[in-house]
Amino acid sequence: MNTKLNAALVSAIAELRSVTKDKVNPHFKSKFASLDAITEAARPILAKHGLAITQMPEYDSVSQTAGVVTRVIHSSGESSESKLLLPVKSNDPMACGSAISYSRRYSISAVLMICADEDDDGVSASTPSKAIARAVIAKPVINKPDNSLDTLFGLMDTNKVSEEEIRSFCLSKGMKDVPEFVADIKESVAKRLVEIFSEVIEFSLAK
Repeated sequence: MNTKLNAALVSAIAELRSVTKDKVNPHFKSKFASLDAITEAARPILAKHGLAITQMPEYDSVSQTAGVVTRVIHSSGESSESKLLLPVKSNDPMACGSAISYSRRYSISAVLMICADEDDDGVSASTPSKAIARAVIAKPVINKPDNSLDTLFGLMDTNKVSEEEIRSFCLSKGMKDVPEFVADIKESVAKRLVEIFSEVIEFSLAK
């Protein structure tokens, strides 16, 4: 039994306070704590109690999932680990990198009992989503926003397409340096995505 590790982890968690939510998800208008903020807040407290956390990346080509194995290590040699693998929609390195980044942040938050995101009462998890290529659209957005990015957000809301699906789609098309949030996508890229949406709309309405 990891008695020394468990005792140290209990003490460390008791000292950890809520981490500052230093980032904003512009689409859902919610704040969250970045991986940098979490590790910066946790590292000195963990070290004080003889603890350290390592995260080893892992990829499963059979299930097409990627993520990390998170290991909590105590100075006594005791350790405990958990694994979190997330679906990857393509073999693109950027898509794997994105899944690993998400896995790192959520894993370390869960292990240290840190609330890194604003609670949406399960709305995001329970809302069905559709990939762009298979979206079934009842009708296009009626309002006419000022730019392509606003139009894209409107189409995403209408068809329940998530930011991660947009990101995965961009990566699958070979795009480089795809930002974490749709709000940071270049106007030219947003315009092209809107055009793709429009093609899907025409195809769906023609059925």
